Amino acid sequence: MYLQNIMTNYLNESNTSITNDFNPISPKQSDWIIEEKRIVKTYTFKDKKFLEAFIVELIKYNREASAIVEFRVKENKVGIIIHATSPQLSEIEFESKVDISKIKRDVMYYYAKQ
Repeated sequence: MYLQNIMTNYLNESNTSITNDFNPISPKQSDWIIEEKRIVKTYTFKDKKFLEAFIVELIKYNREASAIVEFRVKENKVGIIIHATSPQLSEIEFESKVDISKIKRDVMYYYAKQ
């Protein structure tokens, strides 16, 4: 009996108007290029000490990473390619992308002029 009283208002709703207040969130733009079996990005450095520190941290990260991370250095640029270990990109590669972005941010913060 008690349930019937509670559900009466729910089942006999006369107000059927539905408002469309749905605002989808837009994803944050990334400057990583996502291809079929790899993720690519190029970092440019103005100062050699940032470039060198970033390369050292990439070498350390590559030692322990589950993903296949390839990087190339030319002048003041570092090109990074994260290869898929499976037939398509997986969470491992996307986590590596985030980790490398954090490494770059940390290097820039740690070696900033104070």
